[in-house]
Amino acid sequence: MNKFYILPLNENHSKEIFSLQERNLKDFGTNIWRTEELENSIKNSVFEGYIFSSNKKINGFCFFKKIDDFIEIYSIFVVPEYRNKGVAKNFLDCCLKYCKKNKLKKIILDVNETNFNAIKFYKKHNFILSGRRKNYYRNEESFNDSFTMLRIV
Repeated sequence: MNKFYILPLNENHSKEIFSLQERNLKDFGTNIWRTEELENSIKNSVFEGYIFSSNKKINGFCFFKKIDDFIEIYSIFVVPEYRNKGVAKNFLDCCLKYCKKNKLKKIILDVNETNFNAIKFYKKHNFILSGRRKNYYRNEESFNDSFTMLRIV
């Protein structure tokens, strides 16, 4: 694999992240972040995160928000050709370091009930199911539930 980097997210990444989501709509459905939404959220410190850069191109990202004594991960995405190569694990490691540095106690996230690979990935990395949100994710014709998952840091 070529050299890749996990770098801090900044507002200059917004257009390329939006384009990345559009190219991978089957993974996102209608749940994509718009360029302006990303720019404003990053600029105003609504959330923080990281990008995965390879060949001078963004091929993945991770967004999260610090809330009280924990972070909530909003999204971890890696393009299909880089999956199962340790990128998502690197994103989680960055989140764990962030939590330890800021003395935070846990990480929570929501995952689509139909995203079996993600559920398996999070369980493998010590997340447990802690709840369910009905009709949380909208797809083209209906809604899917989300599983809320939790990891103690």
